[in-house]
Amino acid sequence: MAISGQQKTPAASLAPEQHPYLRVANVFDDEIDLSDLATMNFSSEAREKYRLKSGDVLLCEGQSRELVGRAAVYRGELEELYFQNSIIRFRPHKEILPEYALLVFRAYQKEGIFSQIAKATTNIAHLGLNRFKSLPFPVPPRSVQELLADTARVFQERVDTARHVLSESLPELDFLVRAFRDQVIVGDRGPQEERALNEADPSWVTAAEAVAPGAPIVYGILQPGPDVEDGTGVPYVQQQDVQNGEVSEGHLRNTSATVHKKFSRSAIASGDVLLGIIRNARVAVVPPELDGGNINRGIARLRPREDLESEYLAHWLSSQWVQGWLSERMRGIDMPGLNLRDVRQLPVPIPVVAEQRRQVNLMNQLVNRVSEARSALIEGQQHLLKTEVLTITGLAYGDLARTVTRSLSNSVTEGETQNLMKRMFERQQSSPKGPAKKKASQTRKTSEMSTQSGVVNAGHLLQILESSGGRISPAELYRGMRLEDDAVDDFYALLRDLSRDGRIDIDRPDDELVFVTIGAPS
Repeated sequence: MAISGQQKTPAASLAPEQHPYLRVANVFDDEIDLSDLATMNFSSEAREKYRLKSGDVLLCEGQSRELVGRAAVYRGELEELYFQNSIIRFRPHKEILPEYALLVFRAYQKEGIFSQIAKATTNIAHLGLNRFKSLPFPVPPRSVQELLADTARVFQERVDTARHVLSESLPELDFLVRAFRDQVIVGDRGPQEERALNEADPSWVTAAEAVAPGAPIVYGILQPGPDVEDGTGVPYVQQQDVQNGEVSEGHLRNTSATVHKKFSRSAIASGDVLLGIIRNARVAVVPPELDGGNINRGIARLRPREDLESEYLAHWLSSQWVQGWLSERMRGIDMPGLNLRDVRQLPVPIPVVAEQRRQVNLMNQLVNRVSEARSALIEGQQHLLKTEVLTITGLAYGDLARTVTRSLSNSVTEGETQNLMKRMFERQQSSPKGPAKKKASQTRKTSEMSTQSGVVNAGHLLQILESSGGRISPAELYRGMRLEDDAVDDFYALLRDLSRDGRIDIDRPDDELVFVTIGAPS
């Protein structure tokens, strides 16, 4: 059964009696975050209706289109918990294993089925309870559900482990670059700007002294105006355009030639070094393609003097020491930024050009190798995501699910042989072939039949059948009754008697599958 939760209202939020509930912010892919629960009032009737039970599957009803239907299983972590109307609760029928239902819904979400049926309002897509209910749902035998769900769980744990390793490796690469850069360009000197500058060390200058004459450190255009797309505009760099030490040219905006001329003092040329001065201090060197462009007010331009290499200055500004120095001078809360006065006071070491180039060469070698490793890690993440989608959907209702169903339906319990399963299926036929086999007497009572290995009991059989949800394969039923090989004849004789009495039915959905079901009431 699927229902939406209780709508949040001002009255429910202000009522004295408050109860915790889940909202979209708590339900993630195969995970429920209970660290930040909201509360509101639920009446006694609402508490009975919306109280979660272990095994409930929860889906995000309202979410961005690519995430709508994100699902997780509630496993009874809290004694009392409810849910809001932005969540759909699916309480599985007794024939449906909650973990298998989760597998199906995760497959629907990852394959885009939920996003296809969802309807969007502004930037939020709504799954819709009725549209959700109209979706088909595969119902393999319980043993197949268990195997599929268990396989999916083991697979997901491995995927999560791999994803964690990949995600943790990316910042480690960044740390490696920073550490190596500091070792090469800073070394054991531990630059102290006051000492270096006060001692008049010629190899140390302020950033204001490190730039070319006539090109002071400046920030860019205050109001670039609307984007000019007719080919007459001038590209300008914003802080978000500086990524991983480079300017991402694919999404640059263009200002008018008039605005560019008004702010010609901040025009950029190939080799200029750009420094972010709002929120973070990203660094990049202007490529030749952007010669004659401009910057906005979130970027500071540093045009190196003749004895200062652009790449060397960019590496220095990117060093961990400089980034820390700049961070300490950020001002503001909502939009912390650097004052150009502070940037101009930044100490810059300027060794001879040959030494600059030697250091740049060392650092670029590492940066290039790290860049290759980063690309490989990102590619691995993308491949992992594709593998996850294909495997989850395959286990839910694809080829993997069909293979498992056929395999399990034609296999036996652990410790039993394939020959025994073959015998069991042969005895389901209405008339056995070959030599006469032991047959049940017409006067046999279906209440109890004894064998050497135990008791073939009709009541026990029906109890197992009912506990399975009313549908089970003969192999599962045989296993549930804990019978040995020599009880096969009596087992199938009992099945025939119960089928003749209408207490069970034999369902054959295709040429391979056979199920025992509870008989229709007379």
